[in-house]
Amino acid sequence: MNLFTLATRNLQRRKGRTLLTIAGIAIAVAILFSLLSFSAGYEQQLTKEMDSFGFHLLAVPKGCPYEATTLILHGGVIPKYLTTGDLEQARAIPGVSAAAPMLLQQVIKDGAPHIVYGIDPATMLPLKPAWKVNGRFFTSNESRVMVIGSTLAEKEHLVPGSIIPFGPAGEPYTIVGVLEPTTGEDDNFHFLPLADAQRLFHKDGLITAIAIRADDVKDIPSISEKLEKIPDIQVVTMAQVTGTIMNLVGSARVLLFTVILIAIVISAAGITNTLLMSVHERTREIGMMKAIGASGYHIALLLLSETILITLMGGIIGIIAAIAGSGLCETFVRGIIPYAPAGSLAIFDPVLIVECLAFSILLGLLCGLYPAWRSARLSPMEAIRGAWE
Repeated sequence: MNLFTLATRNLQRRKGRTLLTIAGIAIAVAILFSLLSFSAGYEQQLTKEMDSFGFHLLAVPKGCPYEATTLILHGGVIPKYLTTGDLEQARAIPGVSAAAPMLLQQVIKDGAPHIVYGIDPATMLPLKPAWKVNGRFFTSNESRVMVIGSTLAEKEHLVPGSIIPFGPAGEPYTIVGVLEPTTGEDDNFHFLPLADAQRLFHKDGLITAIAIRADDVKDIPSISEKLEKIPDIQVVTMAQVTGTIMNLVGSARVLLFTVILIAIVISAAGITNTLLMSVHERTREIGMMKAIGASGYHIALLLLSETILITLMGGIIGIIAAIAGSGLCETFVRGIIPYAPAGSLAIFDPVLIVECLAFSILLGLLCGLYPAWRSARLSPMEAIRGAWE
């Protein structure tokens, strides 16, 4: 009979205690795996979303640049505006390859807020190479036409050629195109020609922000410095936006790590207690094994084998539970962090699965060292009498 077979039978003799210990490990590993997978998925989706914007800098009105940038990128309306004069000054800066103006407004349609982006397709489309449209895109000089996001089109049952009342006066607008899914916020927006949006909302000559792309990313600091010399402009880079959001998420991450640490400590205590009780209850049995030739090494190895079995089973169950409950976990995570990008936040990386299993086994081995050492030091004669050396 090999050690693992004997270890399995020993664990089966105390099913209740074994199951409770496995459950504790499973909870700790499930929380650890969920946090690590969501953390990796969050950073990946956030980076992907920021890259999808297609520009390096966003010039916004002076005030709170990070708040304004986040609002602009995700459909919030700010009360301040830039002018077409600011746009021309931005375009004149050396190193700027493209400067696309945007006017962001909000309308209430059927009792729900709808986000409207006024854009110049000649300058915006080169910044959005991933955009694919069913139908066509409008030109800068068209009026009463729009392109809408795929989610919006599906929700409103709209297709290219549909005509809808739109804007403060309910003017008839023709949908000339529907964006293919981008898995980002663009899927929820109405896009209008900039000049037409300015007319519709009585914002002649005003824009909300300027999306800027540099010829060379190395020039971003110097371009940013020159842009901020324009009186009404503040500049935020996409790297700064990402960093700011990650800093905000950091506080939530600390909370989750605290929960993990508590779960790990409880699991470690449970493993150690289970093994110590096992050694205590099997004192005579261990003494008999030593009396018939088992060495302290074999006894310690038996205890560690039991530990590996417990932690491995707990780790596997925990990972399976984390994967099965990823939808609920994602809802929870989205509720406690300040901003969550579109798309699935969970990443089920095989490397991460192996790392979490290895962690559970390592935790068990560390917790099993002391009980294994205690059992290895038992004197055969005194163990048979039921006493420690």
